[in-house]
Amino acid sequence: MSLVITPNSKQALSAKHQLQLLALPNNKRIRLLKTLGRFERKLARQRIRTQTTVKGNKFAARESGKKTKMLKRMGKTLEPYVKAGKRLELKHKNALTGRIAALHQEGGTEQMTANRMARIHGKPNYKAPCTRSQAKALSAEGYKVRRAKGKGYRRATIKEITANLNHGKATLVLSKLRGQKSRKSWPIAVKARPFLGDTPQNVQAQLATILNQLNKRG
Repeated sequence: MSLVITPNSKQALSAKHQLQLLALPNNKRIRLLKTLGRFERKLARQRIRTQTTVKGNKFAARESGKKTKMLKRMGKTLEPYVKAGKRLELKHKNALTGRIAALHQEGGTEQMTANRMARIHGKPNYKAPCTRSQAKALSAEGYKVRRAKGKGYRRATIKEITANLNHGKATLVLSKLRGQKSRKSWPIAVKARPFLGDTPQNVQAQLATILNQLNKRG
């Protein structure tokens, strides 16, 4: 994912600033675009910190309901690149990071595999105690235990589930209760969270500011 800016009439620069931009030697034009790129990167990082989109809306919430911040590393690896002294690209040097950023920027579907999940989150310790979230899920699915007295079964409490099931057993039982088959890969829907971008008006204003600063420095 990259932000591409080519200063021209589409950025609605004034005639004065257009002439100044055209008159700049190549090294100064590169410096100008690099400065603009750092400014846009700062805005992108700020949006990630505040978890807001380019339009100022809150990021779409996680499907899991978790409240932890999203895209935390996406702003750190953004770098401004200037092509031919007249084209600015603000993008990630690493292609994989760029693809992940594009997925969150625009939304889409990501294909997940068990191996990839293990690389991201680490291999689960299936012998570890059942987590509380697993116990809640099992309880919601109607997991039952044998009655201590009499015949039949009753719904297990969360405390009983966490005390008697390990992580691996809980995962297996939950899959069976939900009727889920073992999968090698599965799609994950990713909502759009556009954090990179700007309006022509904002680009115009910032270009004008940088041009004025360059003129003062000479």
